[in-house]
Amino acid sequence: MNAHQALDISLQPFYLSGTRGNIFCLFAPPRNKQAPVLLFLPSFAEELNRCRVMVALQARKLAALGVGSLLIDYYGTGDSQGDFSQTDWQQWKDDADTAYSWLADQGYSNIGLWGLRLGALLATELACQQPDRFIRLLLWQPVLDGSVLLTQFFRIRLAMLMDRGEPKETTKQMREHLRQGHNLEVAGYELTPQLVSAIDEKKLSNYDTLNPALQIDWFEAVVEDGQTLSPASEKAIAAWLEKGMRVRPHTYSGPFFWQLHERELTPELIDKTTELFRN
Repeated sequence: MNAHQALDISLQPFYLSGTRGNIFCLFAPPRNKQAPVLLFLPSFAEELNRCRVMVALQARKLAALGVGSLLIDYYGTGDSQGDFSQTDWQQWKDDADTAYSWLADQGYSNIGLWGLRLGALLATELACQQPDRFIRLLLWQPVLDGSVLLTQFFRIRLAMLMDRGEPKETTKQMREHLRQGHNLEVAGYELTPQLVSAIDEKKLSNYDTLNPALQIDWFEAVVEDGQTLSPASEKAIAAWLEKGMRVRPHTYSGPFFWQLHERELTPELIDKTTELFRN
C-alpha cells in the first residue's frame, strides 16, 4: 500500500471526557478485539502540530494491517479543551490513563504505547509505572533528557528577543524566572513553573525497571544510511539490555519532520514501523 492508498482509511474523531475537560482523539480500530492497538502520546508544543501528518499516515498504514491506533491531544494542547498554561505533566499522564481506560472498556487487551519525542519519554514512564498494562513500547525519536529539550526550546525565545532588538536573556535567567513562580511565553506557548519543573527532571535513564516481557522498538534518525544510533542512545539501550529488557534499535533516514515548519514525510520511518506488525 502506498501513501495515497493509506489516506483512504478514515480516522474516527471524537472527544473523551478527561479529568479536567474534553480530550480530542482520532481512532483507527484494530481488526478485532484481540488485535494490537497502540495508544499514541504526542510530543511537546509545536512538535505536536508538525508531526500530525506523519502520525496520521502511520496510523492508517497500521490500520491496513489490522492494527489499531488511538491518537490523543493532551488537555490544553491541540484540539482538546483548555489552554497550554493549564496543562502539566501529571495531566498528560491522567489523559493517557483516560485513553487507556476507554480502550480497555471497549474490550481491547492487546494494548501498546507509541510515543514521539517527549511523548516517548512519557510513554516509557507509564510503561515503567504500570508494567502490567502494556505489551509493546514503540519509541519514535525518544527524548533522553527533558532539560535538554527545554533548553533547546528556550532558544526560540532568545532568537525572538534578538529579532525584536529587546534585551537578551539567558536560558538560566528564564529558568530562574520560572522558579520564582512566573509563567514564561515561548513561541506562543505559555509555560508554567509546574510543567517546566516536571520536564526538567525527566531522564529516560531513570526508567530501568520496565517489564522484561515488554517489546521495545526504538527508532532514531541518522543522516546517512549505515550510521548507528547516537552514543547517548546506544548507552541507554545497553543499560536496558543489561537489565534483561527486550530492546530492538532501528535507524532510518529522511527529513527530521518534528523540526520542520513545512510538513514533510519520512517514508522510511513509516515503512520500517509498519514492517514490525506484518505477520
